[in-house]
Formats: sequence, structure tokens, C-alpha cells
Amino acid sequence: MKIIVYHALYGCETGCCGHYVEMGDRRKYEFEHPCGDDPRAFAERLVRDVFGEEHVKDLDWENCEVRDD
Repeated sequence: MKIIVYHALYGCETGCCGHYVEMGDRRKYEFEHPCGDDPRAFAERLVRDVFGEEHVKDLDWENCEVRDD
């Protein structure tokens, strides 16, 4: 099972953006950004908050793409 953390808009009408955290068919939106912090620590914290500490190890850093655009 993959855990995916990615930046996206939250509804066309809001104009707000943040990050989705997905695992299978479970998905949660967070109105947060790393704001210059370490992207790995940011992703790990989101996964911990949404799915629990046990899933932080499921992040595949060797095959990931970290973008700040």
C-alpha cells in the first residue's frame, strides 16, 4: 500500500490550497504547507497525524518526487 502526500487545491470555488494525504481509498485534506521547513519532516508529520505513527515507515523516499512549485 502506498501513502501519497501531494499539494492540491481544495475545491474550485475556494481558491484555497494545501495537501492531501492518501492511503488506498482513504484520503484527508489538510490546509497546510511546509513553509520552508524540511519536506520530509512535513510529510511524516501529516502521515502521523492522519494515519498514525505506524504508517510513517510506509513513505517510500527512495522512489518519491519532492517538489516545491
